Amino acid sequence: MGAHQSNNTHGSIGIGCRGFTLFELIVVITIISVLAVFALNYYRKLLVEVEQSTLEYNLGSLRSALSMQFAEYFVAGKTQDLIQLVGSNPMELLAEKPKNYLGKISKKDEQPVDPGHWYFDSDSKLLVYLVKNPEHFSSSLSGTPRIRFKLNPVYSEKLSAGQKIKFISGLELKSVEPYHWLPPSL
Repeated sequence: MGAHQSNNTHGSIGIGCRGFTLFELIVVITIISVLAVFALNYYRKLLVEVEQSTLEYNLGSLRSALSMQFAEYFVAGKTQDLIQLVGSNPMELLAEKPKNYLGKISKKDEQPVDPGHWYFDSDSKLLVYLVKNPEHFSSSLSGTPRIRFKLNPVYSEKLSAGQKIKFISGLELKSVEPYHWLPPSL
């Protein structure tokens, strides 16, 4: 017998080594399945939160652009000309448009629009966002879940020679119909 000879005559690798039993395998698969369900629900919740945040970010950018446009008109003394912007496409005020903005679309075009995209409805003069996660969204609109925005003038009054004079004091981007996001459940 050589110096490196083993007493292991059955060819096993180690003492007490064995494979998984069927019960152990089922337990492991069950645990992984439960964890996967929780992970997928959490991922879904994150997708909804990303959509909401992106929508709010884009609205904030549009409102900032409107404020800058108003300031430009105000400094030039042309606030009465702001009425020309009512019904216009607010996306045109942005130097860089969102990647999911498709441009102007007319109902006559009958172009299908995927959820998660913005477009300007040139017929109704409304900026429209198609909701990507409709199961977490509520609106009074029927049909495709969407949010419609309109550029409206803001009026103020001032007293001049004893008379109230109404003038445009700003512009606002406001949703046409109320909407709200439903909390995603885990």
